[in-house]
Amino acid sequence: MALLERRVDELGLRREVEDELAQILIEQKITRLRKNRGLTQAALASRSGVSQPMIAQIESGKLSNLTLKTLARTARALGGESEGRSDSFASIRRVEHHDWP
Repeated sequence: MALLERRVDELGLRREVEDELAQILIEQKITRLRKNRGLTQAALASRSGVSQPMIAQIESGKLSNLTLKTLARTARALGGESEGRSDSFASIRRVEHHDWP
C-alpha cells in the first residue's frame, strides 16, 4: 500500500485519487442508509424530489454531475433535520472530507 501511495504522490495524482475515493464512499453511504431505513430507490426518490433513475445512478456511480443540492436533498430524505442540519448529510460530508493517510 505504501508503494501505491508513493507512486500516486510521484505522479501528482493524490487529489484526483482522494476525490474518486470520496465519491465512491458517498455512493456506498447513500445506498447503505437507504437500505438501513427500509426504503426502495423509488421511495427515496419520492422523498427527495428526484427521479428513481437518478437515485440508481447516484448509487451506481454513473451520475457524473451530482450536485451539492441533489446530495443535500437526498441526505435530508434519508435522515430528516436535526438542528438545521441533516444527520445523514453530516455523515456523508464526514466521508467526503475524510483525511487519507
